[in-house]
Amino acid sequence: MAVTAVLTENVRALYGFSRGTQATLSVAQPLLGVLLADGSPPPARFGLVLTASLAGYFAVFAANDLIDARLDRQRFRYVRAYQGFDIDSAGGRHPLAQGRLSPATAAVWVTALGAVALTLSAMLSWVCAALLVAAALLEAAYCALARVTPFKFLLTGVMVALGGCVGWFAVSSEVDRPLLWLFCAWLAAWEIGGRNIVNDWADVEEDVHLGVRTVPVVYGYRVSGLLTFWFLALAVVCGTGMAAAAWPSCGALGVAGAALAGLYTLLAPGLRLLREPYPENAMAVFNRASLYPPALLLIVLGSLAVRHATGA
Repeated sequence: MAVTAVLTENVRALYGFSRGTQATLSVAQPLLGVLLADGSPPPARFGLVLTASLAGYFAVFAANDLIDARLDRQRFRYVRAYQGFDIDSAGGRHPLAQGRLSPATAAVWVTALGAVALTLSAMLSWVCAALLVAAALLEAAYCALARVTPFKFLLTGVMVALGGCVGWFAVSSEVDRPLLWLFCAWLAAWEIGGRNIVNDWADVEEDVHLGVRTVPVVYGYRVSGLLTFWFLALAVVCGTGMAAAAWPSCGALGVAGAALAGLYTLLAPGLRLLREPYPENAMAVFNRASLYPPALLLIVLGSLAVRHATGA
């Protein structure tokens, strides 16, 4: 019984270390990239992208906490009372900083997952492997700039776009299609407005004590709210345009679904945050926005299924 309890706690800690729920939801991004590049990808290749992405996102989110372990230990001296649901905290918040994982275990976990992700990405193509390495380097740079500049949020937009492009280049070598650039702009805008700024907004009290420079800390809630909303609006425009540009795969059903998904998961909570700039509303944006790429993936899959069923 004691062994089972220890094993369960270790699994839970590793899941929290990798922000497992967020990492799993993030897999929708490269999978969507696959379907946009090729509406009928080979099942084996689609499965390889899925597996590589799972390993990659679990590794990248864990690497963030591994790099920031010292900062996160300091964070817990000023930790705010957590209110409401935070999709990132399933499994526990910063388990390495709390001592629930040893540094050695954390390093082995990140290294092993990273090696699996890199190997599988290289099997897809050298471009996919290069994109994965570039995204990892941007993640490290982002962590290093924590106390340097609030504009590090731009790096996260590029990093997430590169990760999504692993799916695109797993099935296509085309770089001159407008759809690819819409996909990149969509991912970058969604990450900045839907996850990065609002996640920092929820941590303002802690970040002020730690000297971490974020948009909400440096520029306040009004500027943060406006910046968040405009990036959210850009994400909705790009997402809807992306579905329209992929008409052979999406059709009218996909375009309408993309617009409605953006309205519900991004614009509605974004407007509420503008009116009521409170940390709990910022976290509500973060939680709901995290569902946006999986929603679009399901919409595209549904549209493809309908079109195949009807012979369109």
